[in-house]
Amino acid sequence: MAARRLQRDPLDTLRITRQQALALAQEKGVAKMRKQLMQAQRELNLRLQSAIQGPGEDSFTAHQIRVALEQVRATLAIVKGGMRKTTLETGKLAAEDASTQAVRYIAESQAKYVGIGQKLGFRESRVLDRAIVGTESSLLNRLQGDPKAGPGILDRYGDNVIRRFEERLQQRFIQKKPWNDVRNELIAESPFLQQAPGYWAERIVRTEVMGAHNRANWETMRAVNDEVGEMLKILSATFDSRTASDSYAVHGQIRRVNEAFEDWYHMYQHPPNRPNDREVVVPHRMNWPIPPNLAWRSDSEVSAKWAEEGRKGSPPPRPRMTTVPLERIGAVESRVSTDD
Repeated sequence: MAARRLQRDPLDTLRITRQQALALAQEKGVAKMRKQLMQAQRELNLRLQSAIQGPGEDSFTAHQIRVALEQVRATLAIVKGGMRKTTLETGKLAAEDASTQAVRYIAESQAKYVGIGQKLGFRESRVLDRAIVGTESSLLNRLQGDPKAGPGILDRYGDNVIRRFEERLQQRFIQKKPWNDVRNELIAESPFLQQAPGYWAERIVRTEVMGAHNRANWETMRAVNDEVGEMLKILSATFDSRTASDSYAVHGQIRRVNEAFEDWYHMYQHPPNRPNDREVVVPHRMNWPIPPNLAWRSDSEVSAKWAEEGRKGSPPPRPRMTTVPLERIGAVESRVSTDD
């Protein structure tokens, strides 16, 4: 009988679900954030304008600076509260979908590479529950921060906005600048106050939701590994006109589930390792052969892409591509079953 083959490459399923998670972040998070930020922008402009009306251009006091900064903090707190809720809700949906698809991919790949009679003995419900709980905990910690690790993502961004306001207001006090000049400088330097105030919120929501999607995928691999062992993870880039040379360099990188990937600049357990990162992590067992679509790109391809981007010289040394000897991968029970 002909070898059993899947109608669709399982890797395509992982990429499609990642695109769906991105669309989910766009649909559920960005529109709501933009509306909130537009309102916050209007309120903040009015409050600042009111706060900087002193008895004269040269009589602005430290007290009035503190009043203006507190108004900035109050407005940011409103925005961050909405962002936290939206990101957590959307991230949970993305995590649930990612976990389900990862379990399906592992089951289908086991049947494809080993045979339909060789199912992996793990409890799907336990794996999914553990993956989603781990993802929610991680996402909440990233947003809220930890007393030992420092403030969360939203607080760090808020502190950055306030610091810029503070610097400009202090300079106004020292230089006795007209208030219109100070106000224009504040707006010019802050995406929060510019004509597209949803930009920074959109970027945070999209990046964090995709982080939750990939975190759930990784947590699923860890849970399966604890039950059946021999799980690996392989990094897969998406190749099109937007793919950068660093993605060419890491495509196909192999790690055990708790080992970090590495590129030219970072070490990370799973994407995204930067905003708008489109890589995905593919679950893989030690006894499965590596499929052709996860084969490493050649050094010459990496160098060609590097040159195409207009970079001078040679690219950095290739990151370590595997921590597992290649001869061990696919060496046991790796042939596709010839039974129905």
